[in-house]
Amino acid sequence: MVLDSILKNKNENNVTIGGNLHQQLPSNKKIKWMALIFFLVLSVSFSLITSKWIYFKKSNSQYTRISQQDLLDGCRYVYIDLGTNIGIQIRKLYEPHLYPNTHVLPLFKQIFENHSNEVCSVGFEANPLHENYLKEFENYCLKHNWRVKIFTSTAVSIIEKNLTFYIEPGNEANNQWGASLEANIKKPSIIVPSIDIVSWFKKTVLNRKIPPGFASSKIMMKIDIEGHDPIVLANLILNGIYCSIDLIYGEHFDKKFQNAISVLQQYSNSCKTKLIYMDDESYHNKRFPFIIDN
Repeated sequence: MVLDSILKNKNENNVTIGGNLHQQLPSNKKIKWMALIFFLVLSVSFSLITSKWIYFKKSNSQYTRISQQDLLDGCRYVYIDLGTNIGIQIRKLYEPHLYPNTHVLPLFKQIFENHSNEVCSVGFEANPLHENYLKEFENYCLKHNWRVKIFTSTAVSIIEKNLTFYIEPGNEANNQWGASLEANIKKPSIIVPSIDIVSWFKKTVLNRKIPPGFASSKIMMKIDIEGHDPIVLANLILNGIYCSIDLIYGEHFDKKFQNAISVLQQYSNSCKTKLIYMDDESYHNKRFPFIIDN
């Protein structure tokens, strides 16, 4: 009887212990599954963060690289946009499908043929109103691997100093397209730094390093600096830079100036620069969204 009692108690204890084990097993499995899910989420998050960090590091290094004095090294094709406003002309070069039938597209085709994605573009804009938008546009271009650098809040001149710049508050619908270095007592003024475009052109454009094997290179320039254009063009001529540019187009030079250029070119066998009067303000207030395809 005693033995039976002991065995009975032992069996009951085993059942209790076994029952506790069976009750604990689901809890242990749950912990293991939770741990597995946690590590999976952690791994995915780490992967995403790492990829983003690598991407931004790459973008920043690219931005830094082309912001240096040698920003046009390696560029066979160059487009210079003096008075870029909100960068519409530059964007027409890379995304012509957004701007059908605009006057400048045949000129891009004539100079750069089918190599628009290889063109390195540099823009200059004095009006600080456009600074944030232009920086966003520049980053958009870099993400598309288009080499674009825009000097914001920088006036184009033949000297390097702080200059008075006259703005057009109230004309935001047209992106203040009449803002200018020309004195106008009816317009409020601000102070902006200027760039000596002659010196910059010599150092950055003409002295750029082009990879060997290219038979020729092409340079195209737009000039739209609201009346300051003839001064800049005259100094490009007198400093031996003008004839290195294949095509220049703009609107702020008259027939008299164009005729003077034509007379000079009659006595030159080497200067083939085309100076074209063109007022291409199409789509000037269109701000198409910056879309990056994944």
